[in-house]
Amino acid sequence: MSFTEPEFRALFEDQRERLFRFLVRLTRNASDADDLLQETFLQVWRKRAQFDGRGALDAWLRRTAFRTYLNSRARRERRAALAPRAHEVDAEAPADRSVEHRDSVEFLSTKVRQAVEELPEGTREAFLLFRYDGLSCAEIAELTETNVKTVETRLLRATRQLSERLRAFRGSAPTW
Repeated sequence: MSFTEPEFRALFEDQRERLFRFLVRLTRNASDADDLLQETFLQVWRKRAQFDGRGALDAWLRRTAFRTYLNSRARRERRAALAPRAHEVDAEAPADRSVEHRDSVEFLSTKVRQAVEELPEGTREAFLLFRYDGLSCAEIAELTETNVKTVETRLLRATRQLSERLRAFRGSAPTW
């Protein structure tokens, strides 16, 4: 199946936001996600003849975006290995202490984000794809080119590790 230019533009308009959100969750950076989105659609245009119409078009787009992300991550890791950087300073703004509710929510949100960030890469990706993108284990397995049992194991590990890391903060949640 080969897209015409108007069909490709329509596909881009229809899928752009969804793929952008998907890439932001993977990269944790809107600028990087935007770059990967452009690279993804460039790949889709170049390889448009490879889509044979047997599977879902949105799944093919997601796989292309995921592979683009993995390639980008591998390039970044190779560069980092060649030129290690100094430790980066946490640039997070201090919490607003004048509003207790907002302070509690920000504290807990930060702890959850940190706990998710500390998960091993494959486990974190499976967790984000399952919880935030709503993909099934079979869809994640296809996307990451693993088997369903591996995905299920990663999700179980993610749930256990997050539960252990966040157990200390159970009583800290605001009571509203």
